[in-house]
Amino acid sequence: MWWWGSQRHDPEFDEFLNHPWERMIRESGSLRSVVTPHVRCGVFSMQFLEYLMSARSWLTASAFTVAAVTLAGCAQLAPEPTDAAVAESAHWSYDGENGPASWGAVDSSFAACAAGTKQSPIDLPLTVPVTSTSIDLAVQDVDGDVFDTGHAVEVETDGEGETLTFAGDEYSLQQMHAHVPSEHTVAGRPAAAELHLVHTDVAGNLLVLGILVSEGEASEALVPFIEAATHVADKDQVALDVAAVLPASLENYEYSGSLTTPPCTEGVQWVVMSTTITMSAEQIRTLEDVHSDNARPTQPLGGRTVVGGTGEVFQIAG
Repeated sequence: MWWWGSQRHDPEFDEFLNHPWERMIRESGSLRSVVTPHVRCGVFSMQFLEYLMSARSWLTASAFTVAAVTLAGCAQLAPEPTDAAVAESAHWSYDGENGPASWGAVDSSFAACAAGTKQSPIDLPLTVPVTSTSIDLAVQDVDGDVFDTGHAVEVETDGEGETLTFAGDEYSLQQMHAHVPSEHTVAGRPAAAELHLVHTDVAGNLLVLGILVSEGEASEALVPFIEAATHVADKDQVALDVAAVLPASLENYEYSGSLTTPPCTEGVQWVVMSTTITMSAEQIRTLEDVHSDNARPTQPLGGRTVVGGTGEVFQIAG
């Protein structure tokens, strides 16, 4: 909610209050829902720049915080969706001449897609390797904004809803999106779908929690997300019960990989759950109707090692 902290009454301030941006913010009741579409992936729109300039000293810290968080999301989350939005002008796709096999040639910044040696996704072994690590997930319900990147529908939580501790480092949940079918395979077989919960730590390092989906009972926890996927608008918000989205067991595969979309940046820590969750055939079909076959083929494992892990969930009161 937009908050001035203290009221002022002078001609310049009154003129600012009548600025179209300020009226939109007050009418919508949400600074972020208005600002985000104009502060995506490291670029301020001309309209938003005009707004910032007119705000002068009256802008509260909230305005700068929202802009900073959104820009940080592009620099860090882009991994999958946000960078995808940055790269949109390069016209990469999941099929045709600009499909995965050609990503490295679509744009010079996508070189890692072709030349990288630690790329994702990969084919995982049928048997989870001996457990050697453990993750802790502190979770709570969160309201997230829904966006369509052009390649996937995502819920952006901006650091709220879940904190994952891996190897002593804390990562906060930034967004969740879906791929249909799954990107990771197990013993050569893809799952019906795959959810990616994208996290960052304070240094900007990325960790993606992958959850494989099989066809079965409908997922009540994902109903808001799936319904929103069919009519995405910048003001859409959904309630996400992160704990209910997770599988019953947190046994997992862990390896070092990359973003699965351009620019395919490496150095991403992957934690892929070995136990699947279920969605109904109708739910899977709904996601597929929005973005079908948005899955990059598996990449060579090379000299990397996949290790096994486990985990524990801690519910935080909302």
